[in-house]
Parts: sequence; structure tokens; C-alpha cells
Amino acid sequence: QIRPLAMNDLHEVKNFTDRTIGRNYFSLEELQECFQKSLAGTVMCSFVLADEDGIHGLRLAYPPGSWSKGKGSKLRPDLWKVPTDKVGYFQSLFIAPEAQGAGWGPKLSQAAIACFKKLGAKAIVTHAWKESPNNSSIRYLSKFGFESIATHPEYWIDVDYECVRDGKPCRCTAEEMIKYLDKK
Repeated sequence: QIRPLAMNDLHEVKNFTDRTIGRNYFSLEELQECFQKSLAGTVMCSFVLADEDGIHGLRLAYPPGSWSKGKGSKLRPDLWKVPTDKVGYFQSLFIAPEAQGAGWGPKLSQAAIACFKKLGAKAIVTHAWKESPNNSSIRYLSKFGFESIATHPEYWIDVDYECVRDGKPCRCTAEEMIKYLDKK
């Protein structure tokens, strides 16, 4: 089932992300910050895919006004067609291999988008992993209505974790992408 992220999920989320994307991509302290950034009043914008066996998916999403950067620090708000304070941020979407291909990613994202719309967001920005297998990150976001606006080489190089693709340091490229919510 998809449900809002809860504070008591964070240890399991850490275990899940360690297995799925690389050891120590998130520290427990950072996940606590992610939890706080995901809240707008009583509205939780981040969601998990969970069952009695644990967490199988995660969509971290930050409402407008609660974030200033992604996992790295490069953003190009000068290229956005809406003010920064009207833009939500998709931090991360991870689905366990055994749950991939069943439509859970879009469902987690739609849950976050519904929260963003309720809060008056006009757009969502994110950083896609350009080297993802079969370019799945950019392909997924493009199908979901995101458009590329900037490329950031070695975006995660300063993040102290073991990248599943190239170890330490991570030399992967991020594609900054935006989705406008009021397209007419």
C-alpha cells in the first residue's frame, strides 16, 4: 500500500535505500531532515510503498517553501517559468527491484503531486540520474511530463556514499528537469 511517510519509518527507509541505491546515500540524520522538509503544516508530501514485510518504495517530495536545494547543490531557477516559492521538489524515487514494473513509481509520484497541488505549487523540479540503467530515470520523468532544462556533470561528487554505478566518489550526471502543473 502507498501511505504517507511516518517518522517511525526512517530506520527501515535507511535500510531500504542502503540496499537499493548505495550504502550511506542517506544518513539517519539526513532522513530526519528529509522528513521535516516533506511537511507543510499537517500535509506530508513524501510517501512509501510498504507492506508487512517492510518498505519497497519511496518518493521523497518537498513542498514549495520547505527546501532550497537537492542532494547536490546545483539548480537553475533562472530557467524556471514560475517563482521558486511556487515550486515543489522531487528529491528521490526508489522502487525495490521486485516491485519495479508494476506502476508503483507513478502512483507514489501522483500522491505527492496531489499534495503539491493542494498547497498551491505551480511546478515541480527534480534531478534525474542520467546514467540510470537504460536511461530509465529521464525516460520515466519525460513520460510523466517533465522537461529537461539543465545538465549538471558530477552532481553527486560531494555526497559521501558508495554509488551503485561507480563507487566513491560518484561521478554521475544529473539532468535538472521541471514539470509545470498548470499547463494549458
